[in-house]
Amino acid sequence: MTTHSGFGKSQSRPQVSKRAAKRAEASKQLDQMRADGVPEFEIYLRIRGKKNWYPVGVIAVKRSSQINQAIFGSQEDLLQGAFRLYPVLRKHQQHLEYGYRLKEYKDEPIQVAVPPQAGSKAGLQTVFNPVKHQIDQIKARVAGLLQRG
Repeated sequence: MTTHSGFGKSQSRPQVSKRAAKRAEASKQLDQMRADGVPEFEIYLRIRGKKNWYPVGVIAVKRSSQINQAIFGSQEDLLQGAFRLYPVLRKHQQHLEYGYRLKEYKDEPIQVAVPPQAGSKAGLQTVFNPVKHQIDQIKARVAGLLQRG
């Protein structure tokens, strides 16, 4: 598409980069989630061991238990934006940690994000291990009763 300005050569509009298009799509999704009443979390980044947090974005998730997974699932995009805004962070890529808090509660302290365990089985094992332990104890008791009788 071209625009005409006077009698000179027509100028074509600059093409939108893939990243800019991706950011625009993410913005639309965030607006839709806001309209649906999904809670928003402000995402921060800091150099491990330092006190200063750098705001790097906003993520909306339906449940607060999903925030860590959402942060580390969007890590590449968050880092690209952070390095563009705060070039000093690029030097410390291996020593960065994420933090978050609900957008409505700016007076709350920022909580450090914890990377989710690799694979979904790890999360399920933390739930099932205590149950499995209880079942093993019951089996041992029943076996002991059967040996007596």
